[in-house]
Amino acid sequence: MIYSAWRRQLQSFVLVILTCVISAQTDVPRPRGVSLSKASLYSPTKDFTCFDGSSTIPFTYVNDDYCDCFDGSDEPGTSACLNGIFHCTNAGHRPQNIPSSQVNDGVCDCCDGTDEYANPEACSNTCEQLGREARAKAQHLADLHKAGNSIRLELIEKGNKKRQEMAEQLSQLEKDKADAQKIKEEKEALKNNLEAKENEALQVYRDAEEKERLKKEEEDRQQLEKEVSEQFTRFDSNNDGLLTVDEIKVANVFDKNKDGQVDEEELKYFMGDKEHLNMEEFKSDTWPSLKQLLMMEQGMFKPAEAEEVTEEHEADEEEAEEPSIADIDSTGTEDDHIDGDLSQDDEEDHDIHSETPKGYDDETQKLIDEASEARRQVVDAERTVREIESSIRNIQQNLEKDYGLNQEYATLDGQCLEYEDKEYVYKLCLFQKVTQKSKNGGMEIGLGDWGEWAGEEGNKYSVMKYTNGVACWNGPNRMTLVNINCGLESKLMSVTEPYRCEYKIEFVTPAACDDSNFIQQQTSHDEL
Repeated sequence: MIYSAWRRQLQSFVLVILTCVISAQTDVPRPRGVSLSKASLYSPTKDFTCFDGSSTIPFTYVNDDYCDCFDGSDEPGTSACLNGIFHCTNAGHRPQNIPSSQVNDGVCDCCDGTDEYANPEACSNTCEQLGREARAKAQHLADLHKAGNSIRLELIEKGNKKRQEMAEQLSQLEKDKADAQKIKEEKEALKNNLEAKENEALQVYRDAEEKERLKKEEEDRQQLEKEVSEQFTRFDSNNDGLLTVDEIKVANVFDKNKDGQVDEEELKYFMGDKEHLNMEEFKSDTWPSLKQLLMMEQGMFKPAEAEEVTEEHEADEEEAEEPSIADIDSTGTEDDHIDGDLSQDDEEDHDIHSETPKGYDDETQKLIDEASEARRQVVDAERTVREIESSIRNIQQNLEKDYGLNQEYATLDGQCLEYEDKEYVYKLCLFQKVTQKSKNGGMEIGLGDWGEWAGEEGNKYSVMKYTNGVACWNGPNRMTLVNINCGLESKLMSVTEPYRCEYKIEFVTPAACDDSNFIQQQTSHDEL
């Protein structure tokens, strides 16, 4: 009850303060154009001292239409000084100050017409009418703030509750992270132990496979030496260990174009610039090309196009085969190079590619299966830790956000509101971003990301600033200022682009309906 009565008294005070101030001003004698607050500086009983202290003049020089003071303070009621200030009393409405250059300029700047005193008939006194309209508007705003403030108090309660819940969530997540980290370390220790056993068991198979590979390489080398030796001996008719031009000319296999003779071009193809070839030169320079011709004669050589098709087919078959022991590194499988961020489909593919070749003994296969499962569990444990850390970062960022003096804007975080004009749909996602999209289609264009509160001193939470939007063509990055006023619902009232790449949004919300602050602002304004 006491609180309500106090509110009513303050609101009544807002409505009558203008009348009280103006009445007080009209009761104090002072020169034309002087405000009540400066009346004491213009005493007719003593000389006048310029406000800047530059000179002292007789009081009769005040408002004599001649500028004696550099700061113009001696001519408050005339247009003699370019830098002078004329005060409009405006009884019945708000007083105002205008440049003294506007005095007697034929334009009615003061609602009481006192700035055009040289022609009193030129201006009618509209202060009473304007005062009634101003008081009606003030009453409407006071009622709006009163109604909106009750919603604002609910938002404050919800905002503080949300902040408390986030703090509790953060505390729990920190505990969950410690537990998840411990589990991950246990899984890693188990994985390392099983991989060591797996690697030891697989080393036996690797050694056997390596031995088999070396054996095959030696057999292939011996086969090559045999083929080269047989062919070299075949063409070395005099068995002197050298193939000469004459010996090659009589061998039809060197006749590439099958025209019945081995010409100079064919000799150069097989021998280069040499006059004869020994066994090693024949093997390294001539045999690779000669072998294709021999295979073609025997029907074993395939044309290039057919060979490519065959190679692709063979490659597909190789991919379908099980990996060899050599493909399994020191961990025993291919798991280690797989990123921890596996989707469900990735995990299914990973399980397929983690299959090991057949033919292991049961004990080795068991070790492989156990190590593979351990690796999978480590991946899951690492993912769990990352997800918890991500949640912690999100909550910490929200707790660091400035949601107003009393958390009144906290519940609006992430809420998106839209406004449409003839061409575009604008979207404001509070504390996140502003976007613009053409009604004709196309992608959203970023007009700025949440930056900071940018209201004037004493009214910080009246303006939001969103910066670093998409760059304009040959221009700066787009940015948006959101002017906030009291409203019974959160709503975008208008969107404009007053300057290139700079947007202005008018936004109303109950969160801005602080009636005590509104009354204070109105009182301060009226006292001016």
